[in-house]
Amino acid sequence: MIIAFETLGGSAERPNEDWVVAGPATVIVLDGVTAPRVVTPGCHHSVTWFTQNLGGRLLMLLAEDNDMGKALGDAIDQVADLHRDTCDLASPGIPAAAVAMLRKVGNDLEWLVLADTAIVLDTDDGLRVTSDNRVEQAAPDALARTRQEAIGTPEHQAAVARMSVEQLKKRNVSGGYWVAAADREAADNALTGRVPATQVRRVAIFTDGASRAVDTFGEMDWATCLDYLQEHGPRGLIQHVRRIEDGDPEGLKWPRFKKSDDATVAVIEI
Repeated sequence: MIIAFETLGGSAERPNEDWVVAGPATVIVLDGVTAPRVVTPGCHHSVTWFTQNLGGRLLMLLAEDNDMGKALGDAIDQVADLHRDTCDLASPGIPAAAVAMLRKVGNDLEWLVLADTAIVLDTDDGLRVTSDNRVEQAAPDALARTRQEAIGTPEHQAAVARMSVEQLKKRNVSGGYWVAAADREAADNALTGRVPATQVRRVAIFTDGASRAVDTFGEMDWATCLDYLQEHGPRGLIQHVRRIEDGDPEGLKWPRFKKSDDATVAVIEI
């Protein structure tokens, strides 16, 4: 596999909470999840600490040819053990992450998606898009409210905080949505798939800050996005997303939670 990736923070004022790594036959992309400020954290570790530790363990576990779901569950357990004695892991405010992983095993490609990341495969039978938008169904009314206010206003900030609190009530529970945090059951609720590698030409993996070009701005469809990546690379796509965001800083044309989000793209040619 030929792999290229880029990650860029959404703001100079805060760290990039995305995390990406690639091995000869594996790509892992994580999108750190920050709890709203109105929620008691329960943990003194940062989101970047969590994504770095989770990602490193995932890379090692996948190299041992574990099942992808089992590898994610084991990695969640191992990171939880690092701060089980110092932090309240039952708190909804502990660090968490969305996950997207791709691995070549023998003659197959297998993948896993958990929370709001996306994997797009360009196959002989057309595009196969795997994305997990269950979080958007967790508090639809509160989500709609965030789209009625301009980014940066007190009203928008309050609406986003209310939405986040409502969504947290549905996090990692049956009928809600799932993220990697401290409960390995999240791994059992990931979206997974497998396809012969000979049927795949290229793959792209996105955090939601990068997939905005398609699913938020409607600037392009997935096929056009893959072509854009082939011509301009991951950095080019993220820069394109930033240009769109800069043209609509208040979210009046494209309502969203924040002007710019951490953005990561990985491109794999088979």
